[in-house]
Amino acid sequence: MLKKLSFVIIALCMCIVTLSSVYCANVDVRKLKTGDVIYFDNSGTNWNQVKIYIFNKSDGKLNEWNNSDTMTRIGNTNIWKFEITSDMKIEEKNLDWVIFHDETNDSGEKQTIDLCYVDNIYAYKVDSTDSNDSNKRKGYWYVYDKSELQNLVEECKQYEEEYYTSDSWTGFETSLNSAKNLLTEEIKLEDPENHESGWNCKYQPAIENLKEKEKALVVDNKKLQEKIDEANKKEKEGYTKDSVDALNSAISEAEEKVKEELTVDEIKDQIKKLDDAINGLKVDKEKLKEKMQEGKDILDSDSKYYTDDSVKTLQDALNNAQNVIDNDNATVENVNDAVKQIEDAINSLDFNDKLLDDLIEKGNSTEFDKYTDETVKTLKDAIKEAEELRDSGDITVEKFKDIEKKVNDAINGLIEKTNVDNTQKEENNNSSNPNTGSYIFGVALMLAVSTAIFTYTIKYGRKVKNNN
Repeated sequence: MLKKLSFVIIALCMCIVTLSSVYCANVDVRKLKTGDVIYFDNSGTNWNQVKIYIFNKSDGKLNEWNNSDTMTRIGNTNIWKFEITSDMKIEEKNLDWVIFHDETNDSGEKQTIDLCYVDNIYAYKVDSTDSNDSNKRKGYWYVYDKSELQNLVEECKQYEEEYYTSDSWTGFETSLNSAKNLLTEEIKLEDPENHESGWNCKYQPAIENLKEKEKALVVDNKKLQEKIDEANKKEKEGYTKDSVDALNSAISEAEEKVKEELTVDEIKDQIKKLDDAINGLKVDKEKLKEKMQEGKDILDSDSKYYTDDSVKTLQDALNNAQNVIDNDNATVENVNDAVKQIEDAINSLDFNDKLLDDLIEKGNSTEFDKYTDETVKTLKDAIKEAEELRDSGDITVEKFKDIEKKVNDAINGLIEKTNVDNTQKEENNNSSNPNTGSYIFGVALMLAVSTAIFTYTIKYGRKVKNNN
């Protein structure tokens, strides 16, 4: 075992200059520190138990091979990890190189070449044998922990194209898509043998590029302007005054804001206010309620004057109107349609012609011979007027009520002829009899005058006698 270890030490010393220039010529290379996590991908080696040997190669100080640490397998994956703890005092020992190997490495074939440490995000994977030493395995570092890029991509997914200028979005989208592709790839550190300046990896540049394009996004107010235009085109007739006033207020505020440089959140806030105001428009149902009352009044007072079918049509229209009023989701169109349905039903009310026919028949059924000519003429004139109304076809409830009153008044005003004859006979009898009242008055007057003359004569005769 000591011979093998000596051989390893000699080989390391012989290759130190070459290996240093080949594998460590990288700006990313650094010394290990407490908290670092080192990963090894065992898929190319399938070792039973992966161990890690950490040492300082720059000053030629090597730890004993037996000081190798056992790595821990991550779940059921092929990835093994080892975390540098504080008790290792890694900074004091200035350790910066590693070798991965199997727990059984008697022949020296189950170990990697000497590797300088890169960073926590990388894992080492074996894919070949070192051309300088057939006993050692060679591979490459690749990005194992892509969490930084993954988190950045997830953050950038929240951006919405409609809120940014087309130019700034094009560059951002290109960078984002490139980053998404990298997340599905095995991102290798490129072979430093082909790059004298050191390892090159597109992972960090992808992060920086996406951050740069994210920062360069320019907010476009066009989305807000589109919503303002939509709100202005919204038909406001048919809605309550309060809800229309609220929409106009939201439009005025947005029109002032759109002139400013806004953030996406500010744009969304203004759009939400406009949407809320648009959705908050409340359909004005007062006109429908008034029209409903008009229809109800007609049915309550005059339904008996119309045909059953036309009355039913109006009642159906009123029932539909009530459903619209009770419906919180009713639209302006629903209200207007309901109003028109009632209006059409009212205008289509069909007068019941039988009522006029019955009235005329009632008048004509009168026994005209029993009544005086004058009262009969009044009735016949009323009947004639009713017939003319019927023939005209322009029959309204008001006209019918007027002629109905005339006919009924004429009927009620008929005077029978026998009543007139009796009255005349009484008048004639009264004129042929003496006026007893006048006669008695005359007799009384004559008696009074005679008595006065008689009394005066006696008194005057006595006076003459005494004088003689």
